Amino acid sequence: MIPLAASSAQSLTHLQEFATSRPRVLGWIRSAAILDGDWGTSIAYVLGIGFALAGYGSMWHLMLMLGLTSLVALNYITICRLHPNGGGVFSSVYPRSKTMAVIGALLLGADYVITMALSVLDAFHYIGVDHPAGWAVTVILGIGLLNWFGPRHSGSFAFLISIVTLSTLFAIIAFSAPQALAVPSVHRPTGGVYANWSVFVGIILSISGIEAVSNMTGLMKDPARDSRRAIIAVLTKVVLATVFLGLAMHAVPGLTGHAEDMVRFLGEHYVGSWFGWIVAFSLGFLLISAGNTALNDLISVQFLMSVEKELPASLRRINRYGVPFIPLIVGTAAPVIVLLFVNDVLTLAQLYAIGVVGAILINVAATATDRSLPLSKLVRTGMMVSAVVLFLVESSIAVEKPKATLFVAIVLAIGLGSRAIAGWRREPEVLPLPAFGGARPRPRRRTRKAPILKFVLAIKNHSDRLLKFAVDEAKMRDALLIVLRVKEIAVGALPERIQLETNGEERLIDEICRNAGIDYQIVSIPSNEVGYTIAEEAALFGADRVILGAPSRNLLEKALKGNVVRSVGSLLPEEIQLVIYA
Repeated sequence: MIPLAASSAQSLTHLQEFATSRPRVLGWIRSAAILDGDWGTSIAYVLGIGFALAGYGSMWHLMLMLGLTSLVALNYITICRLHPNGGGVFSSVYPRSKTMAVIGALLLGADYVITMALSVLDAFHYIGVDHPAGWAVTVILGIGLLNWFGPRHSGSFAFLISIVTLSTLFAIIAFSAPQALAVPSVHRPTGGVYANWSVFVGIILSISGIEAVSNMTGLMKDPARDSRRAIIAVLTKVVLATVFLGLAMHAVPGLTGHAEDMVRFLGEHYVGSWFGWIVAFSLGFLLISAGNTALNDLISVQFLMSVEKELPASLRRINRYGVPFIPLIVGTAAPVIVLLFVNDVLTLAQLYAIGVVGAILINVAATATDRSLPLSKLVRTGMMVSAVVLFLVESSIAVEKPKATLFVAIVLAIGLGSRAIAGWRREPEVLPLPAFGGARPRPRRRTRKAPILKFVLAIKNHSDRLLKFAVDEAKMRDALLIVLRVKEIAVGALPERIQLETNGEERLIDEICRNAGIDYQIVSIPSNEVGYTIAEEAALFGADRVILGAPSRNLLEKALKGNVVRSVGSLLPEEIQLVIYA
C-alpha cells in the first residue's frame, strides 16, 4: 500500500506502480445474490429454448444439463478454494500459460458480450413490447451511461431482485404442482444419439455465469466458505426451479411457441393472466441486472489483461470516477453491434454457449492437470470428466454452429491482435524503490522529538484549502500528518500491484508539507472501496483523527456513487475522531 516507483521515474515516464488495497467486503448472501443475477437468469430462457428444440421430450435433456451443471459447480467450489484472490480463468491459468489464459479471458469476454445482448433482449420479450431489439439497444446504452459513474450498491440491489424473482418462481411452482406432478407429458426422446446430443448442446446455457463467482473471491470475507455457500445456494435454486417448472411446462397440453418467454406463459397459465405482468417485470429486471453485471465483468477482464500488459496500456486509463473508460465504451458498443446483426434469442443462445463453455473448459482442465495443486484423486477425476464433456460440447458447437464459430473467431482475432500490438509497443520503464520489507515507510520529520498524535488526511485530488487546513491542524497540535491519496478504480478485485499514470500532485503536496515544517508522510493507494480503505488505513496507522473534505456533487452523482463520508463514519473505530472540512 505504498508507492513502488521512484519519484525520479515519474517526471520521465508519468507512470508509477502502486500496491493496491483489496478490501474483502462481500459475505456469502450478497455474493449469492450477485451470482444469481448472472447464473440464475438461465431459467428465463433455457426452458423455452429446450422445448423449442425437443418439445415434450426436452425434460430428459434438461436433466442431463442440470447434471453437468452440478458437476461443474462442484469443480468451481474447488477452484474458488484454491484461488482466494481471484479464481477466474485469466487469474488461475496465467501462471501456467499466458497464452491459454488470454484465450480463456477472450472467450469469457465473448460470453459477457452475448450475455448482455441476450439477457436484455429477452427481458423485453418477457415484458412484451414491440421491437424488443430496439428497446434492448436503448437500455444497453443507458446501462453504459450509468456505469460511467462506476458500479455501486450492486449487491443490495441484486439481493432485492433475487428475492422478488424467487418468490415469483415459487408461486408458479406452488400453483402448478398438483397438475405438474400428476400428469406431466414427458415423452421419450426421438431421433438418434447425434440428434439428442445436438439438443443437449443447444441448451447447455445453465452453466453460464458460474465463472462470475470465481472472479469474486478476491472480494469475499472468507473466500472458501462464502464461495461454497453462494454456489450451493444458487445451484439449488437453478436445479429445483428448472425441474419443477420443466414438469409444469410438460403438463400443458398442446403447448407451442414461447421460446422467449416460457416462464411468463407458465405464470399466466397456472396462476392467472394478471400474474404474467408480475413475472414479466420481476424476470425482466433480473435479466437487465444480468446485463449490467456482465458489463462490469467485461470491463474488469479488459482492465486486468491490460494491467498484465496483455492488452494495450490505454485500457488502464480511468475517468474521474475511477472507471476504465475505453473498456466501458468497448463493453457497451459490442453487444449493441451484435444486436444490429442478430436479434433472436435462439441464435444468440448459440453464440452464447461457445464462449462460456470454452472459458470454463480451460479453467477446469488447467486446474485438473496441475499436479502442484493439492487435489484428492476423486476431485481431480471429477474435473477430468467435466473437462472431457465440455471439450466434446465445445467441439460440437464449433462444427455445427458456424455463426458461433465465426463470432468467437472474430473476438479472438481482435483480442490476440491487440495483444500483439501491446507487445510491440514498449511501455516506459518504472524504476522500483528499495524494498521496505513489508513495513510502513518512515515519515519525513524534522530533527526533534517524535510527534505523539497522528492525523490522516484522506483526499482524492489536490485541494489547497483542505490541505492547508490539515497542515495547520497538524502544526498547531504537533501531529504527524499522513496524506492518504486514495485512487479509486471502479472495477472488481484489483491485482496486487498496478501501474497508473500520475499527474505530479504528490510533488505539490510534498512541497506544501515540507515548506510548512511539519512531520508528514504521503501514501497513495488504488482501491475499489474508498470508504473501506480510508477506515482500514486509519486503523492500521493508529490514527487519532481522520480529516475528510465535504463532497460537493450533484444529486445524480450522490445517488450513483453513495456517500464516502457516511461509509467512513460507519467503519471507523470509536476512538478515532472524524473531522469534516466544508
